Amino acid sequence: MNVPRLLLPLAALLLAGCTSLIAPHGADDVFLLPAPPATAAPGATPLAIGLAVAVPGATGLLDSRALLISPQADQVQVYAGARWAERPGAMLRQHLLAALAAQGLTRAVPADSGALTRCTLESDLDDFRAYVRGSHASVRVVLQLRLIDNASRALLAQHRFEAESPAAGTRASDVVEAFGNASAQVIEAAAAWTARHLRAQGSGTR
Repeated sequence: MNVPRLLLPLAALLLAGCTSLIAPHGADDVFLLPAPPATAAPGATPLAIGLAVAVPGATGLLDSRALLISPQADQVQVYAGARWAERPGAMLRQHLLAALAAQGLTRAVPADSGALTRCTLESDLDDFRAYVRGSHASVRVVLQLRLIDNASRALLAQHRFEAESPAAGTRASDVVEAFGNASAQVIEAAAAWTARHLRAQGSGTR
């Protein structure tokens, strides 16, 4: 028996408790996280500080390609018939690197690139799922950032970024679009914050 590709009706979700809504292998629709427009920040000038950007850390289902939904605050379910093309942390880092470049951080590179850098941007993905409230769904993205000096391993700054975006409907494509909107808000704010703190560190290169 095939599991429908669309999100199960709300009533069925609420009756399902903590049961996973996992579709048969090979039946999933695969989604990329929608990328925000790559536009340069007004007045952004190149900043010659090497920055290593790590993949956001995540635990449990947040570290999987499952598209997560919570019909209640204390429940996590897997969206039937849909999954991400990559783990959310990897997709968020890709978008963050583009946003940092738009802020003038032209030497921001993946932390696993082997490039010599002055600082590292580490982060934890604390939430990345859709919530059902009544007959509506919204997406919440929470990212905790830490800016580390590579020479001393000192914590230079840290900040928690979060955003919520309503979904136009309960189809997987609607929820994915909301994930894109919420992620774009978090990424834009995180990139601006990072650029501001690195500019305060000076323009020395390494």
